[in-house]
Amino acid sequence: MPDAIFAHPRLAPVYDTFDGDRDDFAAYLAIAGELGARTVLDVGCGTGSLAVLLARHGHTVVGVDPAEASLDVARAKDGAGKVRWIHGDALARRRRTAAG
Repeated sequence: MPDAIFAHPRLAPVYDTFDGDRDDFAAYLAIAGELGARTVLDVGCGTGSLAVLLARHGHTVVGVDPAEASLDVARAKDGAGKVRWIHGDALARRRRTAAG
């Protein structure tokens, strides 16, 4: 179950504004590069900032989040078309894979 700020259609669009400087993204991008990761599963992707950044750097990215409003924000970002977005929890990808 998502936190209310992430799930509310009027609050989710302002989340990134209050999230502050995300200088930690550079570290995550570096880790993916060091590991030679081709595909990244971003569980709890929220508004998709990290997922979109990873996709821009050539990774295949699947973003999963239980808050549909946050995913709506993510899907509207430049470069979001390179990410596969899934509405659900950490088990959503597994369930989708098992279902075909």
